Amino acid sequence: MKRRLFIKSSGSAAAAVVLTACGGGGGGGSAVDASSAGAASATASAVPQPGSLASALEAGPAPESAVPAPTPAPAPAPAPTPAPADTPAAGPFNVGVNVHTGGSSVSHNAQIAAILQARNFKRIRMDYFWTQDQTLPRDLIARINGYGGSVEMSLQISYQWDHTVYTDLAAVQAKAYRETYTAVDAMKDVVHDFELLNEVQLRSEILAAVPWNSAGTSKTPYQNKPAMASLAAVLRGMANAIHDVAAKSALPLRVVMGVIGRDFGLLSYLRDEGVQWDVTGFHVYPHERAPNLRTDTWYGPGGPLAQLAAFGKPVTLNEFNAGEIYDAGYENASGQPVTESGLRSTARHMLELYSQTECQLESVVFYELLDAPSKPAPENRFGLMFNLDAPKDLLYLATALAGGTLSSPERVAITSRGLLTDGQIDAMRRY
Repeated sequence: MKRRLFIKSSGSAAAAVVLTACGGGGGGGSAVDASSAGAASATASAVPQPGSLASALEAGPAPESAVPAPTPAPAPAPAPTPAPADTPAAGPFNVGVNVHTGGSSVSHNAQIAAILQARNFKRIRMDYFWTQDQTLPRDLIARINGYGGSVEMSLQISYQWDHTVYTDLAAVQAKAYRETYTAVDAMKDVVHDFELLNEVQLRSEILAAVPWNSAGTSKTPYQNKPAMASLAAVLRGMANAIHDVAAKSALPLRVVMGVIGRDFGLLSYLRDEGVQWDVTGFHVYPHERAPNLRTDTWYGPGGPLAQLAAFGKPVTLNEFNAGEIYDAGYENASGQPVTESGLRSTARHMLELYSQTECQLESVVFYELLDAPSKPAPENRFGLMFNLDAPKDLLYLATALAGGTLSSPERVAITSRGLLTDGQIDAMRRY
């Protein structure tokens, strides 16, 4: 599924804001691409509250730079098949990354898991293509669970690629239920959170019925649309199956329902249609020039976080990165102006999220771990790393924001740019 760039107005100036990207679903969804290396490629702080992490993170000046050091060598694999960590984040929220289906071999998985652990990426999002062999994904999940992380899977049953508008809604719901029950039952011992498909608003039949970003907070545009009724039957069957597996197994399985852009009316419509979920997912890719996500009323009254909170569920920003990556002039190279703007965007918006109180934010999950050089631009350059042996400055920044381990040169790569201070980095290490 192709990402889409949406240009919105912010006050008197036009602000380019990328609202969404796609972690899976029709985009191939193959294992993480570790094939080609590239050249190495990064501020406003939130309003702090006394005694809070945001207060400790108040910005200040930083010293000059040095060349970043390479990623640490992989650690030994953890014990097999531990259960996921169901405890909340120690700090305001967990930080993590999308890895699609993981590595192409056990040794590849070991290298990925070592990076995730060292960088303190606790929340990992993966694709779950329900008919594919899950031996290697399970191996990676076991390693993630072993270091205290947890995985959310974007569950993509047959309807992810089937855009037919069905009228026999009972049959559609029953088939979605069967496929989901089988898939979740097979993975419930290692994964507890399952997302219903991926970016449903960008499906061709849904775009034809309700153009993206046209509904806003209203559910009315979705009502009495055959395509929406067909989709609701699929999602209802999936959600019911996950909750039934949870009840039968006595495991704390949760349904994640995602929304993109500003059409929160979709969630109101789905709730009325009996789709029951437990966590609300949101994909967002803000530019440096974009307003604060805490207050941007383009998304509706109170901004996107308040809109998400209105549904009474915990929230995960399960795809997040800089909007500059979408720009035609994005260089994907250290020291270049658009790349540097993207780094400033990431630092600024994450610091603002650290001070947010609008919603119960569980996690912010970067999209994605590695560049995908086989894909066309901009899909090829969202990685925190060029490949597993070639980190970007964005990896160092994400590591600092996650409270992970930085070498001295990596820390200087952040502080010399004024992205974070040493004090801010140290504050995040306490969480």
